[in-house]
Amino acid sequence: MKPIEFALYDVEATGLSHHHDQILQFAGLKVDQDLNIIPGSELVIDVKPRADVVPGPKAFAIHGISIESLLKNGVTEWEAAGRIREWFMGSSVPSMMMGFNSQGYDDEMVRNAFYRTMIDPYEHEWRNGNTRGDAMRLIMLAFALRPETLRWPISPATGRYTLKLGDLCAENGIKLEYAHDARFDVMATLDLLRLVKKNSPKLFDYFLSLSDKTVASDLVLQRKPLAVINSFFPREQGHLSIMLPVIMDSVQNKTKMWSIDLREDPTELLSLSPSEINRRMFTSINDLGDGEGITSIRAIALNKQPLVCGLNIFNQRQDVLQRAGLDIERCLKHAAMIEADPGFRERLQEGMKSVFPPCEDVYEGIYSLGMFGRDEQNLRSSLRRPVQTEGLEGLQPKIISTDPHQLATLNARDRLRAFDLSLRAKWANHADQVIALDKYTPEELSEWVKHLENAWFKENPPKNARNYAMYQAELLEVRASTALTPDQERAVKEMEAFVEQNLAMIESLKELSAELQNKSTSPEVGRTEIGMIESDRKNRESRHNVTGLDYQP
Repeated sequence: MKPIEFALYDVEATGLSHHHDQILQFAGLKVDQDLNIIPGSELVIDVKPRADVVPGPKAFAIHGISIESLLKNGVTEWEAAGRIREWFMGSSVPSMMMGFNSQGYDDEMVRNAFYRTMIDPYEHEWRNGNTRGDAMRLIMLAFALRPETLRWPISPATGRYTLKLGDLCAENGIKLEYAHDARFDVMATLDLLRLVKKNSPKLFDYFLSLSDKTVASDLVLQRKPLAVINSFFPREQGHLSIMLPVIMDSVQNKTKMWSIDLREDPTELLSLSPSEINRRMFTSINDLGDGEGITSIRAIALNKQPLVCGLNIFNQRQDVLQRAGLDIERCLKHAAMIEADPGFRERLQEGMKSVFPPCEDVYEGIYSLGMFGRDEQNLRSSLRRPVQTEGLEGLQPKIISTDPHQLATLNARDRLRAFDLSLRAKWANHADQVIALDKYTPEELSEWVKHLENAWFKENPPKNARNYAMYQAELLEVRASTALTPDQERAVKEMEAFVEQNLAMIESLKELSAELQNKSTSPEVGRTEIGMIESDRKNRESRHNVTGLDYQP
């Protein structure tokens, strides 16, 4: 279904981790099919930084966002997530959500914000016929197949083509006044979309059609050679190659198709046993011998608007083939070699079975801990329900007066996940009200303090997370190597002040927690619930590895 409108958006954040960083600024703008701005559709939200997020100095040195302004004028992540969801789902017509590199970053930041704040992480992407797009993928499609669409900037530093938003705008006469300001990035993205639609309308429409999973699936599931555009192919060849789709990732995961890059002679690959395929695919390249790495096996993600086309896209476009260094006849010969080996698909299926370690922290569990069951999602939604809370005016979210330990007795597929996420959502967003109204137990405050200490001071933090020591090292690097503008310098100084204030707050909470623990006389039922949670936590920590799915809806 072709979208009736586009929800263009951009986020700026504390860093690059989808799981451990957070959105600081969200800007969105809706446009109709002709890319005209829909009056009254703009949404701009500033978000207060959470106490359990260690900010990234490099991020603040780039976007220059003022933490003082966020603390004064921003809203909590809890409120921001609700408003963002309403914005995405506020249209009665099918809408395509889209940013620049949004599928690689912005979409994931939004999903994880929803996951943390008791909102369904995916509903906004499909309800009412909604779909996902990515303007950067449209740019890559034009760069690979119809290079006459735009003027392509070359980086003075590397002498290579660059597809950065700011460089593309400068090269094509589009004004981008403040790069890495969400509002200006959205307007620049819109202007790029207009230019591509004007210069290559058929390419633009084809790009839109690929957001329909059935269109891409129908092509890929034929298991015939396809033109594939993806960033894992070198920019010098237009991010373009010819691939042969071979097998689904697994019976359960039908969103990923393992495919073979037909530029490469498959003779050696066809000779490998399943165990050798597995070793070469899932061992770090640094631990493999020379020439052992496999670069020809790549995944086509059917749920991420894969840029796939039939080979007829090259008709009368020898220039595109030459630019990419592609020999169609040679690629088809390689495809025939693969098809002639009747056991290869079975060997590849066995060889691509992978073992994933359990997530180190519940914030990383949006995919690895599995989907929410209906009962658990209903439980999550109930915590957002406005209720009358004693001591507060008006209706307030139920989570403020909820004891997270009590969730252990409710019907949740993963009660430890339910406990951790509800505890953190309560304290990260509503700590002032919770303390002022005494809406907490000594046990939950103790858990929150433990989490803060882990987030800031754990010696070996989870992958892509940063602790205080890493923050300090990154700050020194920024100070030593980056020439900051006055606004960026101010933003970095405000970030430093916020960190010091946050550390002082953590110390005060530790003191309060210790005082309350000394006075605590929890009832037996409370100790039972706490014991259930602790037992679940020990069981999860004892699982050194699990066979799982690298699955993203």
